[in-house]
Amino acid sequence: MKEEFIPQYAHTWRVFARLVNDFDDHAWLHTGRKAITPARLSVHLLQAAKYYLEDRTEIAFPSGKPLDLDWEKVGEDELPSRADVLAGIADLSGRTEHWLNGIDYAAPNTSFDWAGKTRLGVVIFLLRHFLFH
Repeated sequence: MKEEFIPQYAHTWRVFARLVNDFDDHAWLHTGRKAITPARLSVHLLQAAKYYLEDRTEIAFPSGKPLDLDWEKVGEDELPSRADVLAGIADLSGRTEHWLNGIDYAAPNTSFDWAGKTRLGVVIFLLRHFLFH
């Protein structure tokens, strides 16, 4: 099963990186409405990946800004740059591949009731979450 999910996730991370690259600095912070801007949604997606991978490590962007911030409320000056997010994508895509290689897809999902009964459900849920945003 991992042979199917690893390339699907890798493609999703590549598309995410391409989208981040497509914004200029102004659009990065201001395109969208309220908290739904490229910068804020990018932080949300990175945080979600870390969460569903159950990765408890501290992650900071190259700028020193933490990944663990309130993406909806933090000030614009505290948001990561596009370069920060691209570094986060590189980091978390590797962590995701490691996760996909190591989990037992048939094992019970005891962490996220809404994502299904097995770890496979979590894998599918996280992929759907990416595609939703």
